[in-house]
Amino acid sequence: MERQTQTPSLIRCDQCANGHLRPAHRSQVEDKGPHHAVIFDVPVLECESCGEIWIEMDVAKRLDQMFTDMLEADSELTTRHYEAAA
Repeated sequence: MERQTQTPSLIRCDQCANGHLRPAHRSQVEDKGPHHAVIFDVPVLECESCGEIWIEMDVAKRLDQMFTDMLEADSELTTRHYEAAA
């Protein structure tokens, strides 16, 4: 879902319609068979009321590529920081 030119502090949550989305950083986890990948400090928008997390499209695309690369590694657990992988 694309957001218009509103600033994150003015975007109302589509999930609960009670809160507003605020910038935050959260970890994201993906698993593929015996392989696990964790990316720390991912920029997200989080509803102050219900806690729903929204990930903007450019961040989601980058996460997808990072997880693909990490899960193809021959490692049981791979971790990275979002900003450090830029």
